[in-house]
Amino acid sequence: MTDEPYVELHASSAFSFLAAASAPESLAERVAELEMPALAIADRNGVYGAARFHTAAQRCGVKAHIGAEIAVSSFGRRLQPASWLPHIQQSEPARITLLCASQAGYQNLCQLITRFKMREATKTEGAATLNDLAEFSDGLICLTGGDEGPLTAALAEGGTDQARKATERLVAIYGRGNLFVELQRHQLRDEEARNQALLSMAASLQMPIVATNGVRAATVQDREVLDVLTAIRHHVPLDRAGRLLAANSARALRSSAICPRRPPTRSSSASDCNSRSTISAISSRITPFLMARPWTAS
Repeated sequence: MTDEPYVELHASSAFSFLAAASAPESLAERVAELEMPALAIADRNGVYGAARFHTAAQRCGVKAHIGAEIAVSSFGRRLQPASWLPHIQQSEPARITLLCASQAGYQNLCQLITRFKMREATKTEGAATLNDLAEFSDGLICLTGGDEGPLTAALAEGGTDQARKATERLVAIYGRGNLFVELQRHQLRDEEARNQALLSMAASLQMPIVATNGVRAATVQDREVLDVLTAIRHHVPLDRAGRLLAANSARALRSSAICPRRPPTRSSSASDCNSRSTISAISSRITPFLMARPWTAS
């Protein structure tokens, strides 16, 4: 065990439209209540909540880490539910999570988002390409994502070999020191199976692992708000939303992440399974650029 504090490196606010329940201020206040030293906010395809989160984090005495979940068309579609389920979910590109390690990283993230949004002829969220990621990669730390990520989709479509190829494409862009295989646990059987596959793949590639919670709500109680937003997003009444809704309240902020079991090997990457030292190392690499100077549009 390690005494390193847990830092949540993957949380979305209500600025991830209809996909997360809590305002940036609520997330900052809850992190302070949990005595967590920092929080990384990563909304879908934008940094819309960054200014409010930065202000709230300063008020609460919490370090604000800024990032975004970025859709990447080159990785195909994100994982879709089984076809036999009663509701058909909208098809979306897989998303990776990018965290800004410096002011240059923040500028590159903003330019990356601007690049792929300006490319769209109609009002839509758009998606980046691998060339876009490579052009604006400096100063960014990449997490591979949870069920919205490319590795989860690759495992479902082509197994470990396809997930390995997706990982190697990201390594070529961000380098081994800036790419982390992300694991999440929300008490779901399919997710546990994916975690074991990702652990084995990461060990074989000697890639570091990091545990996050893929937060979508500040508190367990906010899960009810998330359910309502989910029903709105899919245009169905709440009482008919069924399995479109979250299976449980595990995506709320919590003070420690439950780590997947260690794989049978004792490689250096496998030792990151308890993940707090890895999380602390990532958090410490992030220069508090938004804490050190006033917010300005970039």
